[in-house]
Amino acid sequence: MPAFFINPLSEEHIDLLKRLDEQNQDLRVFVSDKNSQDYIDKIPGKKAIGDITDDSHISTASEGAYCGIFFVERNKKLSDVFVNAIQNSNLQRILWVSKEEPRNNILEIDNLTYIKHSGENDYFDTVLSLEEVEEVNEKFVDLK
Repeated sequence: MPAFFINPLSEEHIDLLKRLDEQNQDLRVFVSDKNSQDYIDKIPGKKAIGDITDDSHISTASEGAYCGIFFVERNKKLSDVFVNAIQNSNLQRILWVSKEEPRNNILEIDNLTYIKHSGENDYFDTVLSLEEVEEVNEKFVDLK
């Protein structure tokens, strides 16, 4: 089923996206138009390039995807944008990847699993396994 990764930021994410693309065969990516063209060209999958702070761009680009994978750094405003995008989308499974403690409004979202990580690529295997299973019963995964 189509997977949709929102907000790739680093070469590390490109490695994860390559693995998701191999596993899923229908990878979609929403990448900020603030990234360099060289970086964007390295990203596998079908790319939507736009304003990462506009929830309507993200929710529109998610159309037809099953699993949304949201990568969030320490940015409350961006978190709020992502929550609005999720609420206006048809995504059936949401994986929220962050180093931060989850806020209640995020944990209240149906079909969302919050993956708290410590950095590096310690969340790769968790994202890959949760993206492909039939049903996810975990609401919170703490990798620290």
